[in-house]
Amino acid sequence: MKKMRLFYTILIGLIVFSSCTNNDDSERNNDIIIGKWRTIEIYESNEPVSILSCTSEYFKEFKSNKTVAGFIVTPNTFPDPCNQVYADLGLTWQNLGNSNYKFKSATGAEYISKMYKVDENLIEEYFDGITKIVYEPY
Repeated sequence: MKKMRLFYTILIGLIVFSSCTNNDDSERNNDIIIGKWRTIEIYESNEPVSILSCTSEYFKEFKSNKTVAGFIVTPNTFPDPCNQVYADLGLTWQNLGNSNYKFKSATGAEYISKMYKVDENLIEEYFDGITKIVYEPY
């Protein structure tokens, strides 16, 4: 009888511990910036800045492994300023909370942006108080 009680106690313990989830993984996978985002508007001091027509084909990808990559889709007719194919941006990102994200380059340079969503769009505001970029899902 004691052996059966011990067996059931161990079995219940295993069931309880195996049903726990890792909150870090679920938080990371639900981060608002994860995904591919296309630049649709840029503002400097609250004034819209014209962007190259090819910028509409540029997207930035914030990956769940906390890295950032970007691609330029280049049709054959693009002008010279748009002649880029792939940009491994060499950035890593960290969610600091309160919509603040820290980005760090491979050389160690860091900056912080406030990032939040308005409807489906992602907004990035630089802490210089000047630059704001609006992305849409790509």
